[in-house]
Amino acid sequence: MSRPVVMAALAAVLALVGLTVIWFVVTPASDTTPPAAQAQRQSAEDFLGGDPNRPVRGGQEMKPRW
Repeated sequence: MSRPVVMAALAAVLALVGLTVIWFVVTPASDTTPPAAQAQRQSAEDFLGGDPNRPVRGGQEMKPRW
């Protein structure tokens, strides 16, 4: 193999190893969610959740507007 091919392969391997290490070091644990994110999720659920007392199963058939 020629020298440029070996250098390119070595650079690719080093880049892959470096990115893998960065991926595992920087990525936070999946179970830890910041309290601010949980509060934001709860406020969004309160706002977008809808009325739990309103019956929506079955619903009214939508009529086309011609």
